[in-house]
Amino acid sequence: MSRQTGPKMTLLTEANAEMKSSDEINNVTADLGDMAAALKKHQDELLSYGRKIESFMASRTAELAKEKASMEIGVAGQVAQLKAANAALQRQATELTKRNQEITLFSNMNDFLQTCATEAEAYSVITDTAAQLFPAESGALFVFNDSRDALEPKAVWGAMPPVTTNFSPSECWASRRGQSHRVLNQGQRCPHVAEDTHRYVCQPLFAQGEMLGTLHVIDGPVTNDNADEIRVAEMSKLAKTLADNIGLGIANLKLRETMRNLSLRDPLTGLFNRRYMAEALAQEQHRTHRNGTQMAMIMIDIDHFKQFNDTFGHDGGDAVLRELGGFLKKHVRGSDIACRYGGEEFILVLSPTTEEGARQRAEKIREDATLLRVKHVEQELGPITLSMGVVIFPDGALDAAAIIKEADLALYQAKSNGRNQVVMFAQQAGHHAIQRSEGQLPEFSLTSPKAPIKTA
Repeated sequence: MSRQTGPKMTLLTEANAEMKSSDEINNVTADLGDMAAALKKHQDELLSYGRKIESFMASRTAELAKEKASMEIGVAGQVAQLKAANAALQRQATELTKRNQEITLFSNMNDFLQTCATEAEAYSVITDTAAQLFPAESGALFVFNDSRDALEPKAVWGAMPPVTTNFSPSECWASRRGQSHRVLNQGQRCPHVAEDTHRYVCQPLFAQGEMLGTLHVIDGPVTNDNADEIRVAEMSKLAKTLADNIGLGIANLKLRETMRNLSLRDPLTGLFNRRYMAEALAQEQHRTHRNGTQMAMIMIDIDHFKQFNDTFGHDGGDAVLRELGGFLKKHVRGSDIACRYGGEEFILVLSPTTEEGARQRAEKIREDATLLRVKHVEQELGPITLSMGVVIFPDGALDAAAIIKEADLALYQAKSNGRNQVVMFAQQAGHHAIQRSEGQLPEFSLTSPKAPIKTA
């Protein structure tokens, strides 16, 4: 075969070259298409992954927001709990401080009550303590009088003290029922409480099983809400504690007073005894001398007292002595002294007084004594008459023993002159010492009763 040359060969070569170039292009195009498809697939995968990430982030963000909200609620709750716990601790601390103050006040009050010498001192201590325990309230301590037919205010405090002074035990529900009485509204108010719009507490006062009185505490106006009940419950609790402490203190004070009276008073008549009279007479002499005044001693003897004992027995005689003791108590002033000197003899020390004042007092006592009617075992024992000797100090003797002697001499003269009369001891200047030393009776002035009562 012959080899072809020339233009034809050239065309063939170019055609082959074009075909090869076209194949290459097709191959590149196919490759690019594959790459584009791969890229699109990868892009779709990236987009899908991005959407998943966005969805996860959105979900996670919601969860985080929820958790945050939950945590905020939890923290708020814990904060609220902490605040409540802190408030409770503060209330407890305040309450503990208050209780410690109350304990200190009670302790101090009891210490003072143990050392008080008189009831007046004790009630002053109680007043101060109550005012500190109830600084926003008012009140009073009412105590039974000696006859136990009335309650008397002994300690009063506050800006709105009770208007009522003395009242009957039947006018207080606490006294009548023997237990605490609380008032929140208008129901069952005690008649002794004048204020009718305030809440109050009445707490009976007991000691050794005996009711001594009532502690009354009054607060602000009634509001008719739960605060009233809480406030009154607190008042009642504190009032009971105070009443218990007061009752014990007063009982101890009364016991000490009783023991003191046993050493200073005659148990039958209740008057001072001879020992007390001797001590008091020396004090009255000193006071009289210092003040430049006069003092009188009256010695009293029950006429024919032996007949009461012989007729009615010693119990009848004791009844006469008791009656006369009570009678003399009513006829003396606060500055006077009444005592049983011994047997049926009594002594009154009047200070200050004058000679005429002492004579009139003695006559009044003698006259009123004739009106006494003593009964024993439902039987009247008959009239009582008195013989009385009066001496004035410092007109006569200067020492206590001599004063008593002069009063006794005047009494002897009254009995010698017929009894039921008053004799004034009359001193003659410069003669009384000689007359007594010679055994003679000093001169006397006799005041005769207007209507002498003759006795056997």
